[in-house]
Amino acid sequence: MADVPKPHEPSRSRRAGRIAHSRVDHRARAHEEAHAEGVEPAASESFGPHPLVPAGPAELIVSHEQLRDLLGHLREAGSFAYDSEFIGELTYHPKLCLVQVASARRVALIDPLAGIDLHPFWELLCEPSVEKILHAGQQDIEPVVRHLGRGPVNLFDTQIAAGLAGLPYPVSLSKLVNELAGAKLGKGLTFTHWDQRPLSGMQLRYAADDVRYLPRVRAELGQRLEKLGHAEWAGQECAAQCDPSLYGFNPDAQYLRVRGAGSLQPRNLAVLRELTIWRDSGARKHDVPPRTFLRDEVLIDLARSPVKKVEQLAKVRGLPRPVEAADGPAIVEATARGLDLASPDLPAARDFEPLPAEKFRSDALCNLAQCLCAARGIDPALVGSRQDFSEFYHLLQAGASSDDLQTSKLFSGWRKEAVGQPLLDAVNGKRSFSFKWSEGTLHIG
Repeated sequence: MADVPKPHEPSRSRRAGRIAHSRVDHRARAHEEAHAEGVEPAASESFGPHPLVPAGPAELIVSHEQLRDLLGHLREAGSFAYDSEFIGELTYHPKLCLVQVASARRVALIDPLAGIDLHPFWELLCEPSVEKILHAGQQDIEPVVRHLGRGPVNLFDTQIAAGLAGLPYPVSLSKLVNELAGAKLGKGLTFTHWDQRPLSGMQLRYAADDVRYLPRVRAELGQRLEKLGHAEWAGQECAAQCDPSLYGFNPDAQYLRVRGAGSLQPRNLAVLRELTIWRDSGARKHDVPPRTFLRDEVLIDLARSPVKKVEQLAKVRGLPRPVEAADGPAIVEATARGLDLASPDLPAARDFEPLPAEKFRSDALCNLAQCLCAARGIDPALVGSRQDFSEFYHLLQAGASSDDLQTSKLFSGWRKEAVGQPLLDAVNGKRSFSFKWSEGTLHIG
Protein backbone atom coordinates (compact mmCIF):
# COMPACT_ATOMS: atom_id res chain seq x y z
CA MET A 1 0.00 0.00 0.00
CA ALA A 2 1.29 3.45 -0.86
CA ASP A 3 2.62 5.64 1.94
CA VAL A 4 -0.27 8.11 2.10
CA PRO A 5 0.20 11.13 4.37
CA LYS A 6 -2.16 11.34 7.31
CA PRO A 7 -4.79 14.07 7.07
CA HIS A 8 -2.97 16.27 9.59
CA GLU A 9 0.44 15.79 7.95
CA PRO A 10 1.29 17.81 4.80
CA SER A 11 2.74 15.82 1.90
CA ARG A 12 6.41 16.18 0.97
CA SER A 13 5.49 18.23 -2.11
CA ARG A 14 3.29 20.57 -0.05
CA ARG A 15 6.01 20.95 2.58
CA ALA A 16 8.52 21.73 -0.18
CA GLY A 17 6.18 24.35 -1.58
CA ARG A 18 5.90 25.99 1.80
CA ILE A 19 9.67 26.01 2.20
CA ALA A 20 10.11 27.46 -1.29
CA HIS A 21 7.73 30.31 -0.48
CA SER A 22 8.98 30.95 3.07
CA ARG A 23 11.98 33.01 1.95
CA VAL A 24 9.83 35.03 -0.45
CA ASP A 25 7.34 35.69 2.35
CA HIS A 26 10.12 36.63 4.75
CA ARG A 27 11.55 39.04 2.17
CA ALA A 28 8.15 40.68 1.77
CA ARG A 29 7.73 41.11 5.52
CA ALA A 30 11.22 42.58 5.86
CA HIS A 31 10.53 44.94 2.97
CA GLU A 32 7.28 46.18 4.50
CA GLU A 33 9.02 46.73 7.82
CA ALA A 34 11.84 48.71 6.21
CA HIS A 35 9.38 51.03 4.50
CA ALA A 36 7.08 51.28 7.49
CA GLU A 37 9.90 52.59 9.66
CA GLY A 38 10.65 55.41 7.22
CA VAL A 39 13.72 56.55 9.15
CA GLU A 40 17.43 56.31 8.62
CA PRO A 41 18.84 54.78 11.83
CA ALA A 42 22.52 55.60 12.17
CA ALA A 43 24.92 52.99 13.47
CA SER A 44 25.90 53.69 17.06
CA GLU A 45 29.63 54.34 17.38
CA SER A 46 31.61 54.07 20.62
CA PHE A 47 35.01 55.10 19.22
CA GLY A 48 33.94 58.43 17.68
CA PRO A 49 34.80 59.77 14.20
CA HIS A 50 37.64 58.09 12.32
CA PRO A 51 39.56 59.21 9.21
CA LEU A 52 38.83 55.90 7.46
CA VAL A 53 35.06 56.06 8.05
CA PRO A 54 33.15 58.39 5.68
CA ALA A 55 30.37 60.27 7.43
CA GLY A 56 26.95 61.31 6.22
CA PRO A 57 24.42 59.70 3.89
CA ALA A 58 25.47 57.76 0.81
CA GLU A 59 25.42 59.18 -2.70
CA LEU A 60 22.93 57.45 -4.98
CA ILE A 61 24.47 56.76 -8.41
CA VAL A 62 21.84 56.59 -11.15
CA SER A 63 23.62 57.95 -14.24
CA HIS A 64 26.66 57.14 -16.38
CA GLU A 65 28.18 60.52 -15.54
CA GLN A 66 27.88 59.93 -11.80
CA LEU A 67 29.40 56.48 -12.17
CA ARG A 68 32.31 57.80 -14.24
CA ASP A 69 33.10 60.39 -11.54
CA LEU A 70 32.83 57.79 -8.77
CA LEU A 71 35.11 55.30 -10.52
CA GLY A 72 37.70 58.03 -11.00
CA HIS A 73 37.62 58.75 -7.28
CA LEU A 74 37.91 55.08 -6.32
CA ARG A 75 40.81 54.58 -8.70
CA GLU A 76 42.58 57.60 -7.25
CA ALA A 77 41.91 56.42 -3.67
CA GLY A 78 43.70 53.15 -4.46
CA SER A 79 41.49 51.12 -2.13
CA PHE A 80 37.74 50.85 -1.58
CA ALA A 81 35.11 48.62 0.01
CA TYR A 82 32.62 46.75 -2.15
CA ASP A 83 29.39 44.86 -1.47
CA SER A 84 26.20 44.08 -3.32
CA GLU A 85 22.55 43.35 -2.65
CA PHE A 86 20.74 40.83 -4.80
CA ILE A 87 17.82 38.43 -4.89
CA GLY A 88 18.95 34.86 -5.46
CA GLU A 89 15.97 32.60 -4.84
CA LEU A 90 13.92 33.44 -7.93
CA THR A 91 16.26 33.23 -10.94
CA TYR A 92 19.11 31.05 -12.19
CA HIS A 93 21.61 33.89 -11.81
CA PRO A 94 21.06 36.16 -8.79
CA LYS A 95 19.36 39.42 -9.69
CA LEU A 96 21.74 42.28 -8.87
CA CYS A 97 19.80 45.12 -7.26
CA LEU A 98 22.37 47.41 -5.64
CA VAL A 99 26.14 47.88 -5.51
CA GLN A 100 27.72 49.57 -2.48
CA VAL A 101 31.21 51.10 -2.42
CA ALA A 102 33.13 53.18 0.11
CA SER A 103 36.52 54.84 0.27
CA ALA A 104 37.85 56.69 3.31
CA ARG A 105 36.05 59.84 2.06
CA ARG A 106 32.96 58.73 0.14
CA VAL A 107 30.25 56.11 0.39
CA ALA A 108 28.01 55.52 -2.62
CA LEU A 109 25.22 53.23 -3.78
CA ILE A 110 25.14 52.31 -7.47
CA ASP A 111 21.68 51.44 -8.81
CA PRO A 112 21.96 48.73 -11.53
CA LEU A 113 18.22 49.01 -12.13
CA ALA A 114 18.63 52.60 -13.35
CA GLY A 115 19.99 51.35 -16.68
CA ILE A 116 23.65 52.03 -15.87
CA ASP A 117 26.30 50.07 -17.77
CA LEU A 118 28.32 48.38 -15.01
CA HIS A 119 31.04 47.09 -17.32
CA PRO A 120 33.49 49.85 -16.29
CA PHE A 121 32.91 48.92 -12.64
CA TRP A 122 33.58 45.21 -13.26
CA GLU A 123 36.77 46.24 -15.07
CA LEU A 124 37.85 48.34 -12.08
CA LEU A 125 37.53 45.27 -9.86
CA CYS A 126 40.09 43.56 -12.10
CA GLU A 127 42.68 46.36 -11.89
CA PRO A 128 45.64 45.11 -9.81
CA SER A 129 46.67 48.61 -8.69
CA VAL A 130 43.44 49.14 -6.75
CA GLU A 131 42.62 47.13 -3.62
CA LYS A 132 39.05 45.97 -3.13
CA ILE A 133 37.79 45.23 0.40
CA LEU A 134 34.94 42.74 0.81
CA HIS A 135 33.42 40.66 3.56
CA ALA A 136 32.58 37.04 2.71
CA GLY A 137 32.87 38.14 -0.89
CA GLN A 138 32.30 35.04 -3.02
CA GLN A 139 28.79 36.08 -4.03
CA ASP A 140 30.11 39.53 -4.90
CA ILE A 141 32.86 38.02 -7.06
CA GLU A 142 30.48 35.85 -9.10
CA PRO A 143 29.02 38.61 -11.33
CA VAL A 144 32.54 39.80 -12.22
CA VAL A 145 33.45 36.33 -13.49
CA ARG A 146 30.12 35.96 -15.26
CA HIS A 147 30.35 39.30 -17.08
CA LEU A 148 34.08 39.40 -17.85
CA GLY A 149 35.08 35.75 -17.95
CA ARG A 150 37.88 36.39 -15.43
CA GLY A 151 38.13 36.99 -11.73
CA PRO A 152 38.92 40.22 -9.89
CA VAL A 153 42.37 40.79 -8.42
CA ASN A 154 43.86 42.44 -5.33
CA LEU A 155 41.00 41.56 -3.00
CA PHE A 156 41.08 41.73 0.78
CA ASP A 157 38.30 39.66 2.34
CA THR A 158 37.82 40.74 5.95
CA GLN A 159 36.16 37.45 6.91
CA ILE A 160 39.16 35.45 5.68
CA ALA A 161 41.60 37.91 7.25
CA ALA A 162 39.80 37.65 10.59
CA GLY A 163 40.24 33.86 10.59
CA LEU A 164 44.01 34.36 10.23
CA ALA A 165 44.18 37.17 12.78
CA GLY A 166 43.05 35.50 15.98
CA LEU A 167 39.31 35.91 15.37
CA PRO A 168 36.57 33.37 14.59
CA TYR A 169 35.89 32.09 11.08
CA PRO A 170 33.35 32.64 9.77
CA VAL A 171 32.40 35.83 11.60
CA SER A 172 29.51 38.10 10.68
CA LEU A 173 30.10 41.62 9.42
CA SER A 174 28.16 43.17 12.29
CA LYS A 175 30.23 41.38 14.94
CA LEU A 176 33.49 42.22 13.18
CA VAL A 177 32.58 45.90 12.80
CA ASN A 178 31.56 46.07 16.44
CA GLU A 179 34.83 44.41 17.53
CA LEU A 180 37.24 46.44 15.41
CA ALA A 181 35.45 49.70 14.66
CA GLY A 182 33.30 50.12 17.75
CA ALA A 183 30.15 50.55 15.66
CA LYS A 184 26.93 48.67 16.21
CA LEU A 185 25.20 48.24 12.87
CA GLY A 186 21.47 48.60 12.57
CA LYS A 187 18.97 45.82 12.10
CA GLY A 188 19.83 43.61 9.14
CA LEU A 189 17.73 43.83 6.00
CA THR A 190 19.29 41.04 3.94
CA PHE A 191 15.84 39.72 3.08
CA THR A 192 13.97 42.65 1.62
CA HIS A 193 12.79 43.59 -1.86
CA TRP A 194 15.97 45.26 -3.05
CA ASP A 195 14.55 45.36 -6.58
CA GLN A 196 11.65 47.65 -5.70
CA ARG A 197 11.96 51.42 -5.97
CA PRO A 198 12.11 53.79 -4.25
CA LEU A 199 14.37 52.37 -1.56
CA SER A 200 13.49 53.48 1.96
CA GLY A 201 15.76 55.51 4.20
CA MET A 202 16.36 52.41 6.30
CA GLN A 203 17.37 50.38 3.25
CA LEU A 204 19.76 53.10 2.08
CA ARG A 205 21.38 53.38 5.49
CA TYR A 206 21.68 49.61 5.90
CA ALA A 207 23.27 49.23 2.47
CA ALA A 208 25.71 52.08 3.09
CA ASP A 209 26.78 50.75 6.49
CA ASP A 210 27.65 47.40 4.91
CA VAL A 211 30.70 49.11 3.36
CA ARG A 212 31.14 52.30 5.43
CA TYR A 213 33.33 50.67 8.10
CA LEU A 214 35.24 48.18 5.94
CA PRO A 215 38.26 50.44 5.22
CA ARG A 216 38.80 50.85 8.95
CA VAL A 217 38.27 47.14 9.64
CA ARG A 218 40.76 46.32 6.90
CA ALA A 219 43.37 48.59 8.51
CA GLU A 220 42.89 47.00 11.93
CA LEU A 221 43.09 43.48 10.50
CA GLY A 222 46.15 44.39 8.46
CA GLN A 223 48.01 45.36 11.61
CA ARG A 224 47.09 42.09 13.30
CA LEU A 225 48.12 40.04 10.29
CA GLU A 226 51.50 41.77 10.11
CA LYS A 227 52.08 41.19 13.81
CA LEU A 228 51.32 37.47 13.46
CA GLY A 229 53.22 37.14 10.18
CA HIS A 230 50.09 36.01 8.36
CA ALA A 231 49.65 38.83 5.83
CA GLU A 232 51.02 36.74 2.96
CA TRP A 233 48.80 33.80 3.90
CA ALA A 234 45.75 36.06 3.89
CA GLY A 235 46.76 37.34 0.46
CA GLN A 236 47.03 33.80 -0.89
CA GLU A 237 43.63 32.79 0.48
CA CYS A 238 41.91 35.91 -0.82
CA ALA A 239 43.48 35.44 -4.26
CA ALA A 240 42.27 31.83 -4.32
CA GLN A 241 38.68 33.05 -3.97
CA CYS A 242 39.05 34.84 -7.32
CA ASP A 243 39.70 31.66 -9.32
CA PRO A 244 37.09 31.67 -12.13
CA SER A 245 36.72 27.88 -11.87
CA LEU A 246 34.95 28.36 -8.52
CA TYR A 247 32.06 30.10 -10.24
CA GLY A 248 29.55 28.86 -12.73
CA PHE A 249 28.50 25.24 -13.18
CA ASN A 250 31.23 22.62 -12.83
CA PRO A 251 29.76 19.14 -13.50
CA ASP A 252 32.74 17.35 -11.94
CA ALA A 253 32.20 19.13 -8.63
CA GLN A 254 28.56 20.15 -8.50
CA TYR A 255 27.06 16.67 -8.14
CA LEU A 256 29.14 16.07 -5.01
CA ARG A 257 27.44 19.09 -3.41
CA VAL A 258 24.00 17.54 -3.76
CA ARG A 259 22.75 16.80 -0.27
CA GLY A 260 22.96 13.05 0.25
CA ALA A 261 25.62 12.32 -2.39
CA GLY A 262 27.99 10.90 0.22
CA SER A 263 25.70 7.92 0.80
CA LEU A 264 25.76 6.71 -2.81
CA GLN A 265 27.84 3.96 -4.40
CA PRO A 266 30.01 4.62 -7.51
CA ARG A 267 27.41 3.54 -10.09
CA ASN A 268 24.71 5.63 -8.42
CA LEU A 269 27.12 8.57 -8.18
CA ALA A 270 27.62 8.32 -11.94
CA VAL A 271 23.85 8.54 -12.40
CA LEU A 272 23.70 11.48 -10.01
CA ARG A 273 26.39 13.32 -11.97
CA GLU A 274 24.43 12.97 -15.23
CA LEU A 275 21.18 13.98 -13.56
CA THR A 276 22.85 17.03 -12.01
CA ILE A 277 24.01 18.11 -15.46
CA TRP A 278 20.48 17.67 -16.78
CA ARG A 279 18.99 19.61 -13.83
CA ASP A 280 21.32 22.55 -14.35
CA SER A 281 20.40 22.72 -18.02
CA GLY A 282 16.70 22.67 -17.19
CA ALA A 283 17.06 25.31 -14.49
CA ARG A 284 19.00 27.58 -16.83
CA LYS A 285 16.35 27.13 -19.53
CA HIS A 286 13.51 28.07 -17.16
CA ASP A 287 15.58 30.74 -15.35
CA VAL A 288 15.11 29.31 -11.86
CA PRO A 289 17.65 28.10 -9.27
CA PRO A 290 18.53 24.41 -9.79
CA ARG A 291 17.16 23.37 -6.38
CA THR A 292 13.91 25.15 -7.18
CA PHE A 293 13.64 23.34 -10.49
CA LEU A 294 14.16 19.99 -8.73
CA ARG A 295 14.95 19.40 -5.08
CA ASP A 296 18.10 17.57 -4.03
CA GLU A 297 16.21 14.76 -2.28
CA VAL A 298 14.37 13.93 -5.51
CA LEU A 299 17.64 13.89 -7.42
CA ILE A 300 19.11 11.51 -4.82
CA ASP A 301 16.06 9.22 -5.08
CA LEU A 302 16.43 9.12 -8.87
CA ALA A 303 20.12 8.24 -8.50
CA ARG A 304 19.61 5.64 -5.77
CA SER A 305 16.78 3.90 -7.67
CA PRO A 306 17.58 4.52 -11.36
CA VAL A 307 14.56 4.84 -13.63
CA LYS A 308 14.93 3.10 -16.99
CA LYS A 309 11.50 3.87 -18.45
CA VAL A 310 9.50 7.07 -18.59
CA GLU A 311 6.46 5.24 -17.19
CA GLN A 312 8.34 4.57 -13.95
CA LEU A 313 8.69 8.29 -13.22
CA ALA A 314 5.06 8.45 -12.05
CA LYS A 315 6.12 6.53 -8.93
CA VAL A 316 8.89 8.98 -7.99
CA ARG A 317 7.68 10.96 -4.99
CA GLY A 318 8.27 14.68 -5.14
CA LEU A 319 8.96 14.79 -8.88
CA PRO A 320 6.83 17.68 -10.22
CA ARG A 321 4.41 16.39 -12.83
CA PRO A 322 5.18 19.23 -15.29
CA VAL A 323 8.85 18.27 -15.10
CA GLU A 324 7.96 14.62 -15.60
CA ALA A 325 5.86 15.46 -18.65
CA ALA A 326 8.37 17.82 -20.27
CA ASP A 327 11.65 16.18 -19.28
CA GLY A 328 10.80 12.51 -18.71
CA PRO A 329 12.81 11.22 -21.71
CA ALA A 330 15.76 13.46 -20.79
CA ILE A 331 15.76 12.05 -17.24
CA VAL A 332 15.80 8.49 -18.57
CA GLU A 333 18.57 9.31 -21.06
CA ALA A 334 20.72 10.93 -18.35
CA THR A 335 20.18 7.92 -16.11
CA ALA A 336 21.20 5.55 -18.91
CA ARG A 337 24.44 7.47 -19.48
CA GLY A 338 25.37 7.00 -15.85
CA LEU A 339 24.45 3.32 -15.84
CA ASP A 340 26.43 2.64 -19.02
CA LEU A 341 29.64 4.31 -17.82
CA ALA A 342 32.66 1.99 -17.88
CA SER A 343 33.75 0.78 -14.44
CA PRO A 344 37.20 2.47 -14.54
CA ASP A 345 35.48 5.83 -15.13
CA LEU A 346 33.07 5.59 -12.19
CA PRO A 347 33.36 8.16 -9.39
CA ALA A 348 34.87 6.89 -6.16
CA ALA A 349 32.54 6.11 -3.28
CA ARG A 350 32.67 8.60 -0.43
CA ASP A 351 31.14 6.56 2.39
CA PHE A 352 34.42 5.28 3.87
CA GLU A 353 33.86 4.27 7.49
CA PRO A 354 37.08 3.96 9.53
CA LEU A 355 37.54 1.40 12.27
CA PRO A 356 37.00 2.77 15.79
CA ALA A 357 40.74 2.79 16.55
CA GLU A 358 41.50 4.56 13.27
CA LYS A 359 38.84 7.17 13.98
CA PHE A 360 40.32 7.80 17.43
CA ARG A 361 43.81 8.38 15.96
CA SER A 362 42.41 10.52 13.16
CA ASP A 363 40.54 12.65 15.70
CA ALA A 364 43.73 12.95 17.76
CA LEU A 365 45.56 14.34 14.71
CA CYS A 366 42.72 16.77 14.12
CA ASN A 367 42.90 17.88 17.75
CA LEU A 368 46.64 18.50 17.41
CA ALA A 369 45.96 20.60 14.32
CA GLN A 370 43.39 22.63 16.26
CA CYS A 371 45.95 23.32 18.99
CA LEU A 372 48.52 24.39 16.39
CA CYS A 373 45.98 26.72 14.80
CA ALA A 374 44.86 28.21 18.11
CA ALA A 375 48.46 28.86 19.16
CA ARG A 376 49.10 30.67 15.87
CA GLY A 377 45.95 32.78 15.86
CA ILE A 378 44.23 30.81 13.09
CA ASP A 379 40.69 29.51 13.23
CA PRO A 380 40.85 25.77 12.35
CA ALA A 381 37.63 26.07 10.32
CA LEU A 382 39.51 28.22 7.80
CA VAL A 383 42.21 25.55 7.41
CA GLY A 384 39.86 22.68 6.65
CA SER A 385 36.96 20.53 7.79
CA ARG A 386 37.19 17.46 10.01
CA GLN A 387 36.76 15.44 6.81
CA ASP A 388 39.84 17.15 5.35
CA PHE A 389 41.87 16.20 8.43
CA SER A 390 40.54 12.64 8.32
CA GLU A 391 41.51 12.24 4.66
CA PHE A 392 44.97 13.66 5.41
CA TYR A 393 45.42 11.14 8.22
CA HIS A 394 44.55 8.24 5.92
CA LEU A 395 47.01 9.50 3.32
CA LEU A 396 49.73 9.49 5.96
CA GLN A 397 48.74 6.03 7.17
CA ALA A 398 48.91 4.74 3.62
CA GLY A 399 52.48 6.03 3.27
CA ALA A 400 51.57 8.60 0.65
CA SER A 401 54.43 10.20 -1.24
CA SER A 402 55.01 13.94 -1.32
CA ASP A 403 53.24 14.09 -4.69
CA ASP A 404 50.23 12.21 -3.30
CA LEU A 405 50.05 14.56 -0.33
CA GLN A 406 49.67 17.48 -2.72
CA THR A 407 46.14 16.26 -3.38
CA SER A 408 45.23 17.11 0.22
CA LYS A 409 43.87 20.54 1.02
CA LEU A 410 46.14 20.61 4.06
CA PHE A 411 49.26 20.26 1.94
CA SER A 412 48.65 23.07 -0.53
CA GLY A 413 49.52 26.75 -0.35
CA TRP A 414 49.81 28.41 3.03
CA ARG A 415 48.07 25.49 4.75
CA LYS A 416 51.11 23.29 4.19
CA GLU A 417 53.37 25.67 6.10
CA ALA A 418 50.81 26.44 8.79
CA VAL A 419 49.53 22.95 9.52
CA GLY A 420 50.27 20.25 6.93
CA GLN A 421 54.05 20.04 7.25
CA PRO A 422 54.04 20.28 11.08
CA LEU A 423 51.52 17.43 11.24
CA LEU A 424 53.59 15.32 8.84
CA ASP A 425 56.72 15.95 10.92
CA ALA A 426 54.87 15.01 14.10
CA VAL A 427 53.56 11.76 12.64
CA ASN A 428 57.07 10.86 11.41
CA GLY A 429 58.56 11.58 14.83
CA LYS A 430 60.63 14.51 13.56
CA ARG A 431 58.92 17.13 15.69
CA SER A 432 57.11 17.43 19.00
CA PHE A 433 55.05 20.24 20.45
CA SER A 434 54.32 21.62 23.88
CA PHE A 435 51.66 24.18 24.63
CA LYS A 436 51.10 26.66 27.40
CA TRP A 437 48.28 28.99 28.32
CA SER A 438 49.33 32.55 29.02
CA GLU A 439 47.34 35.78 29.26
CA GLY A 440 44.21 34.15 27.92
CA THR A 441 45.94 32.73 24.83
CA LEU A 442 47.36 29.34 23.87
CA HIS A 443 51.04 29.41 22.89
CA ILE A 444 53.45 26.84 21.45
CA GLY A 445 56.11 26.15 24.12
